[in-house]
Amino acid sequence: MLRLCGCVLLAAGMAAPALSDPRSELQERLDALGRLAADFTQAQYGTRGELLETAHGRVRLARPKFRWELFEPYRQIIVADGETLKIYDPDLEQVSVRPIEEALTDAPLAVLTGSEATLNAEYEVARLEPERFSLRPLADDALIAEIILAFDSSRLSRIAIRGPLGQRTDVHLNRFEDVSVVQPSDFELNLPEGVEVY
Repeated sequence: MLRLCGCVLLAAGMAAPALSDPRSELQERLDALGRLAADFTQAQYGTRGELLETAHGRVRLARPKFRWELFEPYRQIIVADGETLKIYDPDLEQVSVRPIEEALTDAPLAVLTGSEATLNAEYEVARLEPERFSLRPLADDALIAEIILAFDSSRLSRIAIRGPLGQRTDVHLNRFEDVSVVQPSDFELNLPEGVEVY
């Protein structure tokens, strides 16, 4: 069985505009997403706030394509090529392949790579601080309770995802690289023989 990844999603923003409607300002930042190359650290917490797991990895983004790669504590590679989402677990020699529209339903990544219509139709947006935004799903049966996007001037620096029972995942982006390192091959997943496909 494939391991669950804590969250998928990343991006770079733009210079902060003057304070305005939170939804409009956030949409401007999301519209400015293009390419991104960075490392990340990820921490998952339980319902009582206890630390369950930490991880680190690397992200590459060329909107709407992305690659999210965990190095520790286990290897996992998540690749979206614009049509499909693939989650590859090298240790288990398994890969899950799903249509992108189905895979990103109710997923934080859909906020970062989706359209203005997605934001308007699916989330209530509030500004917590000048560069922090809260997104709450409008659907009663949503799998997440809240997404918090925090920007550091010109780019996204933190993503926090809170579950309905209080569990949460925090992702901090760091070690940003020049976007010229992002290559088309980053969004290809070449699998060795014998890998099971689901």
